[in-house]
Amino acid sequence: MKLYPTVLMLVLSLSVVSCHQEKKDVKGKTDYADTMMTKTKPELAAIDSLKHFHTLYPIDILKPESKDVFKKYGIEFSGICYNCDLAELKITKDLIQFVNVCDSNEVYQVKKFNYAVNDSILHVKTEHNEFIFQKVEKEPVFELKITGEPFILKNKRIAKFYTQKALIEQFEVHDCGDFQG
Repeated sequence: MKLYPTVLMLVLSLSVVSCHQEKKDVKGKTDYADTMMTKTKPELAAIDSLKHFHTLYPIDILKPESKDVFKKYGIEFSGICYNCDLAELKITKDLIQFVNVCDSNEVYQVKKFNYAVNDSILHVKTEHNEFIFQKVEKEPVFELKITGEPFILKNKRIAKFYTQKALIEQFEVHDCGDFQG
């Protein structure tokens, strides 16, 4: 008989512990997970202030009269199909890469720079130049202005406008035709 109260107490203790561990909110996350999410969200936002600028693909104004951003801008024909000399930009907090759109092995890197992100503007300051990316449309279309010394790279021409590479398929794409770009 003395074993019965001990077993009963053990079963009750386990059920209380298991209920506490299984407590979930409407979204199916445990209280612990929600606590971790609220603690890490601000930290992630601060760490990834460059998230809109990670990989930028060059575009050009194709139809200036269009109100639809995805028709107004598009892939520049000569830089992709004919000359194959445009630069795609990859920006992280430690590195900026200018990569030829046709040859990912052709890369120019900048490792020493400072940057500041303010609303829809990114300022990147290097030893000799300042790169200013300003959002110019409702969609993520950025105009790039470079100040300072002339910035010319071999086979990596800098475009005036850039967008996020993930969105490039939504923009006007002209067929290269006989070109192999």
